[in-house]
Amino acid sequence: MPPQLEWPTADVRANETLETVALTFVAQIDLADVPGSGWSPLPKRGTLYFFCSSVFVGERHPACRVLYSAAGGDAYPDRPPPPDLMPLGGTDGDYQVKWLDSNLDFHSKIEFKYPVSFRLFRDFHFRDDAVGGELMVEELCRALGPGEPQEYDLLQFRSAAKYEKDKDWPFNWLLIVCVVRSVLSHIQRDLKLGYYGKPLTDVATVELNRVRAGAIAWLERCRTLTPMDDVDPDTKVSFRSWWFEVVKTYEKMDGQVRTYTSEFAADLGNAINHTIRCMATEEVDASEDAPFSYVTNLARQNHWKTPTVDDGRRRHFRTALHQMLGYGSGPQDATEEHLEDMLLLQIQGDLAFFDWHSNVGGVLHFWIERDALARRDFSKAVATYECD
Repeated sequence: MPPQLEWPTADVRANETLETVALTFVAQIDLADVPGSGWSPLPKRGTLYFFCSSVFVGERHPACRVLYSAAGGDAYPDRPPPPDLMPLGGTDGDYQVKWLDSNLDFHSKIEFKYPVSFRLFRDFHFRDDAVGGELMVEELCRALGPGEPQEYDLLQFRSAAKYEKDKDWPFNWLLIVCVVRSVLSHIQRDLKLGYYGKPLTDVATVELNRVRAGAIAWLERCRTLTPMDDVDPDTKVSFRSWWFEVVKTYEKMDGQVRTYTSEFAADLGNAINHTIRCMATEEVDASEDAPFSYVTNLARQNHWKTPTVDDGRRRHFRTALHQMLGYGSGPQDATEEHLEDMLLLQIQGDLAFFDWHSNVGGVLHFWIERDALARRDFSKAVATYECD
């Protein structure tokens, strides 16, 4: 980001207190790479930077900012995040992304980057219309191909018992960090919120603090280690034993805390996928340095899935459609409300690209009035967030 542009801030109520925080960076688009320069209303050159509040619960219109620079996307070095960067989703709540809570994590930082590529397709304005759905499917298949059969993430519904038989994890220190972060996130919530209005028992409090101390010890150990380094056999055995002990501790506290033991297994699967993606962004050969079964399981998620006419009718596809311009998709009525505006960017929650929101039906839109776009006044951009 150019040095003359300040990282946007906003007053956000992530918890109970209204505070000024640096907004979450969402994406940047190098406009020279966007197809359709002959008809697109976007600037032909330059870069758009998208920022948004990550507090989505109860926020129909989260705080956002869109910045524009006439320079290309690679003209400046990466800007490190400011110290007041907001934790994603605040420090509590079911919709908090676990990896960036600085209250829990000594390594809190932005560490996941995914490139985007563009495919041109013709969009149609319709709602719950079979003919429009057929047209939509036809256009998308023309741009993206016929699609592949649906393949589910084999780690998504895996139990802790199956992970106990699987000796392939943890395969590097980044995975350990991510798993420990998720454990700490659950502990923090359970210590703070109790069990649905009931205070924690003394025994549960002692157990949670004991597990928390063990998790912090693992993070301290990770401090001086390189995330992508392999884990030696003894440490692998030790960490697996600690994680299974955490699961068993929570099994004993069933009905006393909010967290279900199945959530730890789900977090582990997400952490494995997330770690492999990070390896790719760091130019580490995941096919050589991560277990083959994990790599192939993730690879088949990132493909365009064969759509049905019903998918087109509902404008909701098995593969998330991140989109610029056109009408956009959403489970509610933001597209209808902003029909006269321009869609600057649409990002859909998708398990294939980091679980940025626990409801994969979530859609984040950035909109701008046509006159403001013609004036290049991106300060007028607004965001909407919807989930099904």
